[in-house]
Amino acid sequence: MPGSRRISGTTWEVYLYILTSERPQGVREIWRALNLSSPSLAQYHVNKLLDLGLIEATSEGKYRANESERMDVLRSFVLLRGRLIPRLVFYGALLLGIFLAYILFWPFRWDFRDLVVSLFSISAFFFEAYNQYRGLVGK
Repeated sequence: MPGSRRISGTTWEVYLYILTSERPQGVREIWRALNLSSPSLAQYHVNKLLDLGLIEATSEGKYRANESERMDVLRSFVLLRGRLIPRLVFYGALLLGIFLAYILFWPFRWDFRDLVVSLFSISAFFFEAYNQYRGLVGK
């Protein structure tokens, strides 16, 4: 089961690099991009990810993420143009859009409590999204 796997450190960085790459990556590309000490070190971490089933080899000898085995921690993120974005960002943006529409279309129907509750809720979504992203990058 994917959620029971634990990876950290350089292996985690290699996994995120492969996951966010738009095309399959070779060992030397991984080595250069992550500034590892040698290509054999990059191969070691790639082998660990292969053993876990998190990545797969292509016919050209390069590696790509195995989408069917994505880790549970990444289920709360959306991969958009090679970037991992917390889903909470979209919820916060939706709430912000509703709030702005409310202010623009009904300017005299809200009071101070509406403003405070809405801004607190929007801030909470974006703050939690930021913490979620920092937790992912900091692993």
